[in-house]
Amino acid sequence: MYTHHFALREPPFSIAPNPRYLYLSPKHREALAHLLYGISVGGGFVVLSGEVGMGKTTLCRALLDQLPEDVELALIFNPRLNSRELLAGICDELHIAYQGPKASLKQLIDALNRYLLDAHAAGRRIIVLIDEAQNLRFDVLEQIRLLTNLETDQAKLLQIILVGQPELNQVLDRPNLRQLSQRITARFHLLPLSFEETRDYLVHRLRVGGVQDPIFLGAAVKAIYRRSKGIPRLINLIADRSLLGAYALGRHRVDGAVAKRAGYELLGKGVRAQKRWPKVFVAMVLIALFGLLIVVAREPQGIFFEKLKGLLKEYPVTMKGNVEPPRSPSQLQEEGPAGGTAAPDASGDPPFVEGDEFADWMATAGQGRHEALMSLLMAWHFTLPAASSDPCASLKSLELRCQPLQIAWQQLLQLNLPAALEFTQADGSRRFVVLSGVSDGQPVFSDGQGTKTFHVAPVLSRWTGRATVVWKPPVKAFASLKPMMSSPLVLWIRQQLGVIGSPDHAVIYDEDLVQKVKAFQRELELRPDGIIGVLTLMGIEGHGYDADVPRLIPTYPKAQGG
Repeated sequence: MYTHHFALREPPFSIAPNPRYLYLSPKHREALAHLLYGISVGGGFVVLSGEVGMGKTTLCRALLDQLPEDVELALIFNPRLNSRELLAGICDELHIAYQGPKASLKQLIDALNRYLLDAHAAGRRIIVLIDEAQNLRFDVLEQIRLLTNLETDQAKLLQIILVGQPELNQVLDRPNLRQLSQRITARFHLLPLSFEETRDYLVHRLRVGGVQDPIFLGAAVKAIYRRSKGIPRLINLIADRSLLGAYALGRHRVDGAVAKRAGYELLGKGVRAQKRWPKVFVAMVLIALFGLLIVVAREPQGIFFEKLKGLLKEYPVTMKGNVEPPRSPSQLQEEGPAGGTAAPDASGDPPFVEGDEFADWMATAGQGRHEALMSLLMAWHFTLPAASSDPCASLKSLELRCQPLQIAWQQLLQLNLPAALEFTQADGSRRFVVLSGVSDGQPVFSDGQGTKTFHVAPVLSRWTGRATVVWKPPVKAFASLKPMMSSPLVLWIRQQLGVIGSPDHAVIYDEDLVQKVKAFQRELELRPDGIIGVLTLMGIEGHGYDADVPRLIPTYPKAQGG
């Protein structure tokens, strides 16, 4: 109705989850990075929560556009299902054949498991995204957890993304769901937009709709922010009604009066009445303080002030007089350290670079695979002739080996060995960069000129999950080592893990060493089966004490007798 009046191509404030209109505020950008990180880790659960209308569904639509080509996604938008209906819905989304309504729960699981194994063999990954997940019943959540047990020796076959309202976190925190909670690899809670983000959000939606000039005056933005509390869906509703009101009045700008009227018509008096609550809350705090004065009036002055200080620590008062509730450790971890980017310190850590600069840095510092492997060899203090056509083939004479991996991020870090990582640029081309270290949990990359540290989220949003690690096998001929086998390799493993065996059994892979290896495999997030394969052996090397082995985080010999 008003699009022609404002020269818009289409209504810009529709509440439909159109990813073209997605405004990536810092909060939404971080949420998207967490989702991509969780997918790159592979297996387990990823959780995205937020209030009603925060743009979670739109964010998930945008996620679909950024999924790697080897990922298949099953979308479940109606979670009010029993276990059988949910499994049938997943099979339908993935086009898995089953016996219709007659199929039992076991038949559906078997069909899904066969499909997952075939997909894994073909190099594809399967993800199930469940929206409105706070409505899932306990027995259905337990069935979903059991689905993540479908796995091979090296990888989980299925990953679950749960999207829901804040109640979802309360559900997952129940003691009877602790097994599921322990499998969550990434979690993010979306918060409302700030005033500045609300202003930018309005401008962004108008530009996508076809208008470059601002239509909402400053007073209108303030009115919309006050009434919407920074919730995108409410911003859309009020902004849409404001444009309609300005059109009815024949105006080409929305002022504060029109925006206020639109908010009042949509949200009624209930939102206005909420404005009294901060004052009521402050009044209640003052009454409580007055009561405290009466109770402790007879106590020594020092004790009174200690109690008052403790109360103010628990409920700090901001400069504007708003009372701030205490924050949980998880909230403090989400917010990160105050002051934003950390400056270089005296520890010698590499200079820190803002995360959003990673793509620009990679475009200039990234290399082809051949050059990256040559740079990786420099970490091992080896330099091959520039004319070497295949660096990996040349390593045999150096007793080194190239190990290509499709691996989760945490597992790669646990190996503790430098690696050449493959990244995707915006134009679809591939670039390789050498991961040379880890500083405070953030990746450190080498570019030939020095090292730079980046936030992990933007790095993972472009990483393909592929890496090439150079390592040094302790023996030339190597096969998987199983319990009670005898091999000279056992002696080397004992030395690296600090497990002393009797002289008569030093080369026997006995039960004591098996238990030590299983514990080590759990630390590396590998299958704790006690069988020593390539990844386990690489991890042992990465955490051992051979001074000639370069590592992401240096290891140091244990003290004698420790």
